[in-house]
Amino acid sequence: MSRASELVELPGTVAAGLFSRKGFLEEFEGALTEAEAGEMVHLCAAITLTMEMQGRLLGRMAGQSGWDSCYGWMTWGPEMSIVTIHDSMCIVQGQQTSFNQVIQAMTASADTEIIKPGGKGEPNASIG
Repeated sequence: MSRASELVELPGTVAAGLFSRKGFLEEFEGALTEAEAGEMVHLCAAITLTMEMQGRLLGRMAGQSGWDSCYGWMTWGPEMSIVTIHDSMCIVQGQQTSFNQVIQAMTASADTEIIKPGGKGEPNASIG
């Protein structure tokens, strides 16, 4: 089973996909057309690169390292939300999903470790 196929099975998930840093659609499952999925991965790749750039700038301004690794991001509207972890994205119905469950599944799917905010040993905040 592909990563996108696994992610689209999460409760409340409408679509899931994988994208390259250059904005190419690598994998996709869900209720979007191919054109919509392509636009979505362009958006996700662009925002991810922007977040990485802003992190590097914040690190320079703060004189501290640690700002330069973008783990992921999310944005939400009245009904739908976008969650992005590394090279994967999920479009979810905000009222019908657990963001903690989605982020944990996406992290496991990407075989990555959650970066804890604030430094050593601080647990991640619950986000819903």
